[in-house]
Amino acid sequence: MKMYKNSNSLYSSVLYVLLIAVSVSSCTDQEPEQPVVKQGHEIVTFARAAMGGEDALQQLTGLSFRSDRDYYIMGQGPEPGHGLMRLARAEMTVQRDTKGDRLRLDTVTRNPARGGGYTERKSHELIIGENGYLHDAGFLGLLKDADRALPADRMAATLKTEFLLNPHLILQELIDGESILASDQSSGTVQGRLFNVEEAMPVTLDRVRQTGKRTLLATQVWLDRSSGTPFHERMVEKIEIDSDWLKNWRAETAIDPDAHYVLVVDDEVYPITLYINKQSGQLVKLHTLEWDVVYGDVSLDVNYLDWQVKDGVSFPQRVLMSYGGAPRIEVSRSELKVNPEFDEIFFTPPENIAYVHDEEVAERTRKLSQSLLMFGFAGVGRPTIESIELSPQIQLLYAAPKDGVFTMVIEQENSLIVVEPGQNDLKGEVIIDRLASEYPDKPISHLIVSHHHNDHAAGIRPYIAAGAELVVHDTAVDFFKEQTSRPQSRVLKDALDRQPTEAIIVGVAADTPLRIEDAQLPVVIYPLAMGHVPDMVFVFVEGPDLLYGGDLYISGLARDLRSGKKRPADILPFHAAKSLDEGIRQYGLKVSSLVGSHDQQVVVYEDLTNYLSD
Repeated sequence: MKMYKNSNSLYSSVLYVLLIAVSVSSCTDQEPEQPVVKQGHEIVTFARAAMGGEDALQQLTGLSFRSDRDYYIMGQGPEPGHGLMRLARAEMTVQRDTKGDRLRLDTVTRNPARGGGYTERKSHELIIGENGYLHDAGFLGLLKDADRALPADRMAATLKTEFLLNPHLILQELIDGESILASDQSSGTVQGRLFNVEEAMPVTLDRVRQTGKRTLLATQVWLDRSSGTPFHERMVEKIEIDSDWLKNWRAETAIDPDAHYVLVVDDEVYPITLYINKQSGQLVKLHTLEWDVVYGDVSLDVNYLDWQVKDGVSFPQRVLMSYGGAPRIEVSRSELKVNPEFDEIFFTPPENIAYVHDEEVAERTRKLSQSLLMFGFAGVGRPTIESIELSPQIQLLYAAPKDGVFTMVIEQENSLIVVEPGQNDLKGEVIIDRLASEYPDKPISHLIVSHHHNDHAAGIRPYIAAGAELVVHDTAVDFFKEQTSRPQSRVLKDALDRQPTEAIIVGVAADTPLRIEDAQLPVVIYPLAMGHVPDMVFVFVEGPDLLYGGDLYISGLARDLRSGKKRPADILPFHAAKSLDEGIRQYGLKVSSLVGSHDQQVVVYEDLTNYLSD
């Protein structure tokens, strides 16, 4: 059963009830007189009645509403394995025409600007039947053509997310009769990974692009541990203390199972458990699992709150999605219209844009929809890899057309070194196969990661399965040990699940570079003290004197040079550029050229010093 596929209706097929955990009749030790199928039908009918009734749901052919959303992501915290990040609030207008099989999402976000203040970013997602379209210039505004086909992975993730956030869609899709199946009570009961308070906090509320400093929501325990450290002084702009923040979120999203009828629903990813209030009939909570490239199977929960009636149909005004028991999406709805008259211009696709569906990618995306939406540029499918030669022994590899992170490969005398895997684990699998074909006698000896952030480091596991040693900063070793030794997934088995291999993790000490000797191209990994993260390293290839700098503003500098932009005199240089130059001077390096993770263009050291001094 494929719950989120788009076809003649927005989703191609219905949900199947697997388990009725609580009967609508009183429970006894005797076999119920009525079969389980009958009980499931009664519960579904009860829930539909609370929504407005069978007729109201059948007549619900369209909705329009404002949906303001706060998004939280794992993998961009200040320390390895610690800290959510709250993104800029998304002001979204949702228009759904179920009769015409159309969905449109118009989103406005405001992000901190380079010179202070904020820049406004607008995007439009349009799904018509089996076709999807996107108008979006990208996070950095770099895309020349903002109108394009909606990528199959983003389309699948959007469809699944919008489905889970809207309980009326779930109840519309539930059917009874022969489709209600019985099963044992073990189905759908797995909790999944839950983050503890040390993993979820501190929460980054804001990060100043120029200085890199953060405004944090933190616990007193974290503040006591962090205060006085050099990294704390470099990283912190402002701190708010709320030690009960995660506990309060979990209290708001907790329910009493005994007060609810429980339906476990079949799904292609993992069974979905629905909790329906015995008194009101409202569908108040949903639980399932998704796969996360870093954490494996993670608990995914949705709570539906503050129900109000509009034109005879009941809707929740607040929806809370939890990921690992921590905030993922907080939705506040307003301006709801039931069965509105849609302006057809809003559902007109761009001209000469052809959507090409990839069901293999879409199917995989539905297993990790939230991981994809947190870092959408990485993709989830098996990509086509392109190469840029920096020298006869050094190349940059990227997932065409662009995936946001450029992976560097260094050919040494007897082996290969790979730098920066990026987020998509399948990208790593494809690169490993490609290198095995290009260099059949040279294994990958080392995988070097510049720092722990997901867009740079999440795709490490296929390289571990291939036997590469992982090289990271000392402060990140424990985080990567946990990532490479987690339990096997029930949702999606990756390369390391399929080929379990004990990880060899080499830590770079905070005060001592790590050298990988070679007769042709010695490679040195240098630790760098800075405010972005405490586990930053950069890679220096001796001979060509090439420096690979991860997030250290080399890519931003390359974009500036391409566009002809210069830093105005009243705008401070980026902290990452200053930190990089300080590191180069500290180690006395004679750097000839530099390349970063997020751009293919190589710059020279003079470009960096000019940027800092102009």
